[in-house]
Amino acid sequence: MDSQILTLINADRAAAGLVGLRRDSRLVTWSADRSGWMATHASLTHSSWGGAPCSLYQNERITWYGCGEAIGDTTAAFGSSAASFLYALWKSSPDHEALIMSASYNYIGIGVSYRVSTHTTYASILFLEGPDRTAPVPRYGSQYVSAGRLHWTWSAADPILQSHTSGFKNYDVEISVNGAAWRKMRSASTAVVIATPPERRGTYKVRIRARDHAGNVSAWLNSVTLVVR
Repeated sequence: MDSQILTLINADRAAAGLVGLRRDSRLVTWSADRSGWMATHASLTHSSWGGAPCSLYQNERITWYGCGEAIGDTTAAFGSSAASFLYALWKSSPDHEALIMSASYNYIGIGVSYRVSTHTTYASILFLEGPDRTAPVPRYGSQYVSAGRLHWTWSAADPILQSHTSGFKNYDVEISVNGAAWRKMRSASTAVVIATPPERRGTYKVRIRARDHAGNVSAWLNSVTLVVR
C-alpha cells in the first residue's frame, strides 16, 4: 500500500514537473509507528507516536529544514482500495495536496495500519526537507585489454532531489590482481579512467565507489575481470 501511494504521489509530481520524493528509512519507520498508534487508539491525530512531526524530528535529532504530515483513515477494503481512497482524499484537500506537491520536501515515509475491530485503515505520510542522504550511483564505461595494457573508464550520477542535491564529489579506486586482496589505487580522486602500462600475465579487477558533497558513499562496484595472457 505504501508503494502504491508513493507511486501515485510521484506520478502526479512528475506530471507537474517536480522531482519524485525519495524514501527515507527513518521516516518509513516513524510513519509506521504513527499509523500503528492511531490504529491502536482509534484516533486520527498529528500528535500520535512521537508527537507533532516537527517535534519528532527535533527529538530524534535529525537535521531538518521543513516538516509535514498527511494523515487519513478509511473503511474501504484494506489494500489497494484503501490506498486509492486515501490518496483521492488527500488530493481533494488543498492543504494535503500542498504537501504532496511541495517544491521543498525531498524525502518521505509512508506507514499504513489496520484496526480489525472497526475495519479501519489508518495512514501517516511524513514529509521532510532535509540534507541529501542519497548516495551517488557509479557505473563502468569501457573495460578492455589491448597489447597487455588494461583500460577501465567509469562515471557516476548523484540522484536529483527536489531540493538540496549535494552533487558528485569523487571516487575511491582499488585493484585486485589474481584474486589477491584489494589494494588502493586512488583515493578521493576525480579521475574517470585507468590506462596502465603493459602488465604481467594474470587476472585483474578494479572496484570503485563514489562520494557526494554531503558525504554519502556508494557501495563498491566491481568491474569485469580483465585477463592478460
